[in-house]
Amino acid sequence: MPTPVAASPIGDVLIAIAQIGVALAGFSGLIAAIRTTAPEGWHPRDPWSLSWMLATSIGALLLALLPLWLGLFSLPTDSVFRISCGIASVYTGVLVVVRAIAGRRLTRAGFPPRVPYFPLTLTCLLTVASIATGIGVFGVWGDAIVPVFAGALFILLLASVLVLAIFLILLARTFDHTPHKPASPDEKRPDA
Repeated sequence: MPTPVAASPIGDVLIAIAQIGVALAGFSGLIAAIRTTAPEGWHPRDPWSLSWMLATSIGALLLALLPLWLGLFSLPTDSVFRISCGIASVYTGVLVVVRAIAGRRLTRAGFPPRVPYFPLTLTCLLTVASIATGIGVFGVWGDAIVPVFAGALFILLLASVLVLAIFLILLARTFDHTPHKPASPDEKRPDA
């Protein structure tokens, strides 16, 4: 009887990817909460960026759990990962198309990317992941299908982390960083 996916070394990697995906999705909620307190409110590109982060982190989470769930059906490991690759390919492909269309609409409405070439970088990374997993469906990768699938999940996490980093940098730029004169001990504090 073959080793179940969850009991194999890749099972631990998939669980770790799922945990990182949960953490990154949590950060997006924190960013949304912080961003709503900014005096100027949301920039039209902010929801677009936040949706990239959510879609890539939640996608990595769900896709990482997929082979573990499919493994419960006593399918051969090759079949588990071929099915998982197919679903990952469709998910990342649709994600790229939907986000690219939304980004293009924003650009045409007068809101170009705030970081040049960043959307193109995300699109290229995820397109590579979609193509690689799409090829995996047909068994072309052979025994390398497991690392290819895991690599696609790492690309989703990388995209999420890159969006988080850019979002935090842009968020930091929106706050007033001018030094304020410290209150003297003689002045009464408003909260006292």
